[in-house]
Amino acid sequence: MFGARSLSMAPDFDQQLKTAPARPGVYLFADAEERILYIGKAMDLRRRVQVYRREGADGRVRLKELLRVAKSAEFRVTDTDKEAILLEERLVKLHQPPLNVLLKDDKSFLWVWLDTTHTWPRLALARVRTSKGEFFGPYPNASAARRAKRLLQGAFGMRDCSDHTLANRSRPCLKYGIHLCSAPCVAKVSPADYRVALDAAREVLQGKVEQRLALEQIHMQSASARQDYEIALRSRDRIKALQALAEPQKVRLDASTDFDVLGVDERGYFALLQYRDGEWLHTRKGFLPFHEDPASAVSQLLVALYRDDAEIVPQVFVGAMPEEQAGLEQWLAARFGRKVRIFAPQRGAKRALVRMAESNARAQSGAIASSAWPEVAQRIAALVHIPPPAIIDCIDVSHLQGHERVASKVRFIEGRPARGFYRRYLVGDGTGNDDFAAMREVVGRVLARAHEEGLPDLLILDGGRGQLSSGLESLAASPCELPIVALAKARKGRGPVAAEERLFVAGRELPIILERASPERLFCQRIRDEAHRFAIGYHRSRRENLRLVLEQVTGIGLRKRKLLLDFCAGDLAKLRDAPMADLTALPGITKDLALALRTHLQRVLP
Repeated sequence: MFGARSLSMAPDFDQQLKTAPARPGVYLFADAEERILYIGKAMDLRRRVQVYRREGADGRVRLKELLRVAKSAEFRVTDTDKEAILLEERLVKLHQPPLNVLLKDDKSFLWVWLDTTHTWPRLALARVRTSKGEFFGPYPNASAARRAKRLLQGAFGMRDCSDHTLANRSRPCLKYGIHLCSAPCVAKVSPADYRVALDAAREVLQGKVEQRLALEQIHMQSASARQDYEIALRSRDRIKALQALAEPQKVRLDASTDFDVLGVDERGYFALLQYRDGEWLHTRKGFLPFHEDPASAVSQLLVALYRDDAEIVPQVFVGAMPEEQAGLEQWLAARFGRKVRIFAPQRGAKRALVRMAESNARAQSGAIASSAWPEVAQRIAALVHIPPPAIIDCIDVSHLQGHERVASKVRFIEGRPARGFYRRYLVGDGTGNDDFAAMREVVGRVLARAHEEGLPDLLILDGGRGQLSSGLESLAASPCELPIVALAKARKGRGPVAAEERLFVAGRELPIILERASPERLFCQRIRDEAHRFAIGYHRSRRENLRLVLEQVTGIGLRKRKLLLDFCAGDLAKLRDAPMADLTALPGITKDLALALRTHLQRVLP
């Protein structure tokens, strides 16, 4: 990124970091030509910058890049962390350093604009808010803004032509023929009716879609009762357009407040989910080139995302709380004239929202990583000493406390999921918690079907050395030749090696540590997470099927269903063949209910 230079820090730069003041403020890193590379803020400058003196000990590629070229450090002390936030914002705007998050101005966002200054108000899109008319938005996704405008035109027939075009038409344009305009240019609609359409469009833009839908339903039924079918047809078309307009709001919460949810992944890609009146309306995405840790990433992004005329909300949920929380809240409150709270939820529904935002960030990261697959394949090949792979499979074994033992196999082709090759397996009889034996069985079954589905270029097993040994045993018993590795998940508190993602490779005594935020580590995490997700989905579908089978028997509800499933450990055949005395010994299971259950299971089970 910055060119090839020595890995060691300049002596002057190291000395400057040692003498950083223990005060709130801002630090600036510059190269040999005194160009600003990165600007950061801290409540304690001395404590913050010591991370850079460890020469990239945490393995982050961007940190190594910064240390290659940084030759000088400058510190600017402030009295409070709020002042440090303000100073950082001004300096980032002034210098635009390449390793800070840089967002485009409001010109990248679209507003839906009602130009109400004319006799026939116009519906249009605008990138700059003015005092002329009414503005709704902004829409960070330009396609969402254009779609909203098109659907509003279809529902209410608002014009979008210029005033000059309106004044000089002698016949309706094509949009009138396809019901996107009511043609006020040639008096096809009265001013009163047009004003009604304008008020309706304004209500919808304010989020009152449900009220307008209910009203249009009444209008359609009334017109149909009067046999005024033309008006009924117009109301029906409006209902369809309004339903389509509400369709993008996929996630609905019980809360009626406005809030944002910020998620950041390991590579620095972020996603800001914007909820308005309980609806997930928009997502802003982007990339943060450099950050010290998750908390500092959140701090940088909050300043960048909510500067200038950005829309602010009363609550922002984040994955890690920045140390400048109080200063950031004061800065936001002062800038936007309202109290703003920053939360880092640890559990419950709010934490689930943060995880969803992080998943959106990783999805963006994964899409970009897929476009650079040749580089990822080369790096994986160099690690395990194989040709660059194009097809990679991953196997995950899962069970619930020894029951419902299942496995999944997923396949990625050139970095992208190939869902047609996903497979699920019921391991053995579905019971037991011997993961090594389960992996041995599943790998054997995968290899046995190699003639049907083809072999991958690399097989990844979720687990450690034991899973790798089990997979190699199945491979030895098969005529197939296939490189197999095991991917062990990072476990904190179990030593420095176990705290990292690592690959176990046949013939190597020590595992290969995957560098943090490296393309190969991110890919391995992604394919393993996909295999785990697919296995968990199989768990849920099996439990749901068992629930439905038992609930078909009259007299079995939630409590008795759970009791019976625990009794048979999820195996309905055991329940079918169990002695009557064992069934009737269960609380609430009478002899008649036990007979009805057995008869039902004999009929539905093979």
